[in-house]
Amino acid sequence: MVIEKELISRLKKIDGNGFFKKNPFLIFGSKEHKYELNICLSEKKILDFEKTNQIELPLEYRNFIKNIGNGGVGPAYGVFKLEDWNFKLDIENKNFLNENFPHTEKWNLIYGGNDDDEDYTESEEFKNWELECFNEKHIYGSIRICHYGCAIYYFLVVSGLEKGNIWIDARANDEGIYPLITETKSRYNFAEWFNEWVNESLNKLNK
Repeated sequence: MVIEKELISRLKKIDGNGFFKKNPFLIFGSKEHKYELNICLSEKKILDFEKTNQIELPLEYRNFIKNIGNGGVGPAYGVFKLEDWNFKLDIENKNFLNENFPHTEKWNLIYGGNDDDEDYTESEEFKNWELECFNEKHIYGSIRICHYGCAIYYFLVVSGLEKGNIWIDARANDEGIYPLITETKSRYNFAEWFNEWVNESLNKLNK
């Protein structure tokens, strides 16, 4: 599936600075990215990133940052630059990206302790749960590509069985980590995820 730059331009023309001049940026998150694309990355820079991290980026995403733009416009608050793949993550494992992503189905760790006490977050039990729930090992082999809001992120798996698929990290909302799936329960790759957002946004504006 190809991402059509023309459709991005159409979105910008309608919602960014065109048809709705008195009330632009109606699509959620568009006030942040303003339908702008960052400058594409060169093949050399992409190869350097892949070599440094001992991975090969999924083809759909690789084509996007090389031929469309290195992030910018996109779902929610927009697509991160490749350089920002670890946005707001404190990574300890230097091999984070080439470790296999550990999940193939939804994963969640519900706090099972007593949260009736106002100070329960200071308990040893809660701290142990938090350390396990937010351990970086649960998102090994992935890059953050988009902030949905409220500390919820879309991420792209780059290593392991789920390579190329979009997942959602909603641990901050107690919903765990789970794959983005279509109505037929199949996975989304980067291009499918991006194109669906473009088409849905255009449909909303047309209405």
